[in-house]
Amino acid sequence: MITVSQLSLGLADYSMSFWFVLFQYYWFPQLLPMKHTSLYCALIAAAYTAVDLLNPFTAHSTLLGALPVILLLGFEFAVMGFRHQWQYLPAFIDMTMLAYLLIEFIDMMMIAGAIALTGKVFAASFWGTLIELVINNIIFAVIGSGLWLTRAPMENLIQDIVGRSMEYLFLAFMSVLGVIYILFEYSLQSLQDSESYLVFLGGIAGTLVVGLSLSTYMLMQTHLQTEHTRFQTDQRKFREQYTTELSRQMGAVRKFNHDYQNMLLGLGGYLADQDYDGFRQLYIDIRSGWETSNAADLTIEDLANVPSAALRYQLYHNYLLAQQQGVQLFVKVPEPLTATVTTLKDMGRIVDAALPPILPVLGQLQPAIVTFELKETAKELRWSLTFPVPGEAQLDGHTRITADKGVLDFSNAHKLLPAKAVLTLQMKLHWGQLSVALPKD
Repeated sequence: MITVSQLSLGLADYSMSFWFVLFQYYWFPQLLPMKHTSLYCALIAAAYTAVDLLNPFTAHSTLLGALPVILLLGFEFAVMGFRHQWQYLPAFIDMTMLAYLLIEFIDMMMIAGAIALTGKVFAASFWGTLIELVINNIIFAVIGSGLWLTRAPMENLIQDIVGRSMEYLFLAFMSVLGVIYILFEYSLQSLQDSESYLVFLGGIAGTLVVGLSLSTYMLMQTHLQTEHTRFQTDQRKFREQYTTELSRQMGAVRKFNHDYQNMLLGLGGYLADQDYDGFRQLYIDIRSGWETSNAADLTIEDLANVPSAALRYQLYHNYLLAQQQGVQLFVKVPEPLTATVTTLKDMGRIVDAALPPILPVLGQLQPAIVTFELKETAKELRWSLTFPVPGEAQLDGHTRITADKGVLDFSNAHKLLPAKAVLTLQMKLHWGQLSVALPKD
């Protein structure tokens, strides 16, 4: 085994653990318990380094030698449990194993290259360690920048496989490969002149990293194809709904175009005869035959400022549901949205959880008019829903409004809020407002 000074060990621990934690949370920004990612990683890395330096079994290939790792993972899992985020645990473990293998592979290749070029003595010295760490940090920074290009589809993949069988199959696959690598590592460390096996161990790590990356890529491509097919199906369904409603309205217009001359002639005849009672009765008969449109004035084209086609059709679908319940829903998107795919997807889920369940209650209120508005700032995407409430309505906690005509319950939407998102429910006179702010970072 290679023996280094406490200072070199501390520097290596701090650098490696910082990048390890950063890559752990790279696709899970909603799991971070702090707003500043770099500060959180730095604090965790400092705590890990202190425990590793104080642990008397660090130099031994035993379970107690891995105590800092056990404490680190235990702390992260405890935080997830405290914040009720257990649903992300399998995917988080997958990314933890991949981050560990990636860091081990790069670090071992740097050490093996330093030993081959400069010798074991310099590679284990403080300056040798410092040079290796500088190169490692440059490589990690480049990898982090490259991974940014796949962040959105990877976040969508993780969000969609949560709770599905695919998530646990992927976890089992990653666990088997991770255990195989750890057994190889501890076995080779126990051999004499173990530094000569660093290239072999790094090769194993590199093979696993490439294999896992390809597996993740293929899974992501399969997922994207499935999502594309599902989106096309939903788009066709909504288009059919829209076309059906448009055809119904066109039929109504043609019928009115055919009948309105007869209506005018009839009304004119009553006026010519000064038969005002007949005029009044004919007007009542005509008015009673009118039907309220199920789509009113909103069209898909009016939602062009929403960049996500899925969210656009979700909003229009909710609009039609409101019309069916006798609620006039005004949708406002004043400016084109630039939020990420993940943020728009989160907003769509929150809208679907909050709006349809309260429509039957809103349909009983007067006036049955609801304003739906999406606004965006540099840091957040905000949704506000303004609706009527009876005079006797009262706030019941932070997510419910109770009244004699029913309960407006937004607890389902509150459960879907990602980390750092804020839901606000308030009342003023005869109106209530629900506001949801999703951070864009």
